[in-house]
Amino acid sequence: MWYLQESNQGHKDFQSFALPTELRYRILKCSKYKRVFRFEQIITNKNLLVFLNIVLITFMNLILDIGNTLSKYSVFESDIIIDQGTWKSKGIVEEFEIWIKNNPECESIIVSDVYGVDNTVFELRAKCKVVWVSSDINLPFKINYETPQTLGSDRLSLIASAIIAYPNKNCLVIDLGTCITYDFVNKNREYYGGSISPGFSVRYMSLKTHTSKLPQLKFNLPKNISGNSTEESIHSGIYFGIIGEVKNQIRAYNENFKDLTVILTGGDADKLANQIKNVIFANHNFLAKGLYTVLQLNTD
Repeated sequence: MWYLQESNQGHKDFQSFALPTELRYRILKCSKYKRVFRFEQIITNKNLLVFLNIVLITFMNLILDIGNTLSKYSVFESDIIIDQGTWKSKGIVEEFEIWIKNNPECESIIVSDVYGVDNTVFELRAKCKVVWVSSDINLPFKINYETPQTLGSDRLSLIASAIIAYPNKNCLVIDLGTCITYDFVNKNREYYGGSISPGFSVRYMSLKTHTSKLPQLKFNLPKNISGNSTEESIHSGIYFGIIGEVKNQIRAYNENFKDLTVILTGGDADKLANQIKNVIFANHNFLAKGLYTVLQLNTD
């Protein structure tokens, strides 16, 4: 923080001082959802009495990742995440409408949507700039993909996040959700596509849907690779089948690209903990921070 102080020569100089911890805390607490606020404080410095009218300007941005079942949101002020949460994708428009009414200071929003929200309906409620992730916006990488318009916003978002978190690296991003996606970007920021396969929930559902007698099950960590009942055999087949698939993909990319950085993310990534070696399990802010950078590229 800066203030004016009389110098020996009779003119005003800017001098700096550190705000007390309590004052800094009160400022941050007051500013959580405010774009502009004022805070008055009397500060004495030796014989100098300074009256401060502190004006802190912050810029609120909403990062929204709309998945097939759940939607995750993160609220940024400048480069800091100040709030996070989840909404059910089925009622995403209604949830967002409540949020934006309580936070009219929101400057801009970036949306990665695989659920299929009506863009027009959403933007009417937003009343601020909305960036929809697609191959048509500014991205921090070059797309070498025959049909870029068919690329899901989730895959584009993950590649952008990988580049931001691990610059100048060959990166394989494995996202374990409803589907399992494998996406590769090289150290020159060139995206070449990848693979898509069914995730845990889809595999369980397909066995029930496409057979007459197999039961509908939910994930249960198998004790052995060889199940001694029908239910245990299903759990084993799905779990170890996915592990084998992931390991094979990593091996194939490692054979073709040196110094490969492998990133595991998604709601089911934790199911593979301690099963896949030499990989990075992305933290929960991995996608949010990447999308925030993409938002900056499309609003500056």
